[in-house]
Amino acid sequence: MSKGLKEFEEFLKGIDLKKYEDLRKIKTVEQDLPKPLNPLPLLYGYYWEKRDFIDFDEFFNKYWKQNPEALMEFIERYFYGCSLQFVKEGLRARIFRTWVSVLTQFHFQYVWEEYFPEPLEANPELDMKGIDTLVSFGEMKVGVQIKKISYRKEASERKFTKRQRKYVDMLVEVPYLVVKKEELFKKTKSGREDTKKRAETLLGFFEKNFKVLGNGFIVFKRGYVEIVRERIKEGIKRGEDFIPFTEFLPVS
Repeated sequence: MSKGLKEFEEFLKGIDLKKYEDLRKIKTVEQDLPKPLNPLPLLYGYYWEKRDFIDFDEFFNKYWKQNPEALMEFIERYFYGCSLQFVKEGLRARIFRTWVSVLTQFHFQYVWEEYFPEPLEANPELDMKGIDTLVSFGEMKVGVQIKKISYRKEASERKFTKRQRKYVDMLVEVPYLVVKKEELFKKTKSGREDTKKRAETLLGFFEKNFKVLGNGFIVFKRGYVEIVRERIKEGIKRGEDFIPFTEFLPVS
């Protein structure tokens, strides 16, 4: 039997996030990657299609070796004169951030697949168009985009475009809260009323809809995905074609 939500969550629980803390600070390779160096095909191949949950070090080694010619062209163009180790470490940090982000959206897909009957489709081609998941409600094609939200920033810069609307009948933004629960709790004790209220609202939203695994990885609760599903069904009845993240997030 194909691996599903249980196995994927066990894999996520086993990731040693502390081991990679330093990588989050390294931002030396931020240039647009050429298509041959896009990590999405490899990510989807292992963690969604084959469901072979390899750790990050093994994943990056495979990524580093998969297209040496394109890699050398990229290095010569942007990092001529730099050591190979410098570039490798910078690219490793860049790919790690992408790896964690895509694993997060995969968790949403695994929860949906486990509990709900509507079939979904997810692949690198759709992802490159900004559609993380394509769910079929009968003849209706619903594109889902996971929208990262932090305390200081309302939403990530990813936006739906006219081009994306060619592939779906409805577009849905699902907010994913990128915060540390402990920091939010501290802000609820703030002397500033606006800061306190915002923190209390976000903390309530976080606790209701997300689960923090033992290693700190934040995943979706089934109830949250069910809320998204019910809102989509309502939207279909009303003839809507777009549901923004503000429909779910209780913060103006």
